[in-house]
Amino acid sequence: MSKLTYNFGFALGVVAREFLRAMKKSNIRPADKPQAKSHGQLPPPCVSDSMVREMDHLPAMVRAKGVDLNLWYKANTREVEKPVRKPRSRGKAQQLTPVAC
Repeated sequence: MSKLTYNFGFALGVVAREFLRAMKKSNIRPADKPQAKSHGQLPPPCVSDSMVREMDHLPAMVRAKGVDLNLWYKANTREVEKPVRKPRSRGKAQQLTPVAC
C-alpha cells in the first residue's frame, strides 16, 4: 500500500468520523413529557371464525380450483426407485516382499 493511498484512507476515515459525530449530536432538547397515543379499538375482522377455520384447514389450491388432493398426489408424485448397487470387487492385496537393497 502506498503512502498516498494510506493518507487518503486516513483522511476519509477522519471525515466519516466527524460526519457521524455531527449527526449523533442533537441540540434539540427532548420533550418534557412523552405523550402516549390512544389507538382505540380495532374493527372486527371481515371474515367469520368458521371461514378462518376452513381456510386454515384446506389448502388454497383446493379452495380456489376445487382440486382433489388424492388424485393430484397420484398424478404428480412417483415412487423413488433405489439404484441397483454394483457389487464391489475386492482388490488383491499386494504381497509384502523384502526389497533388495
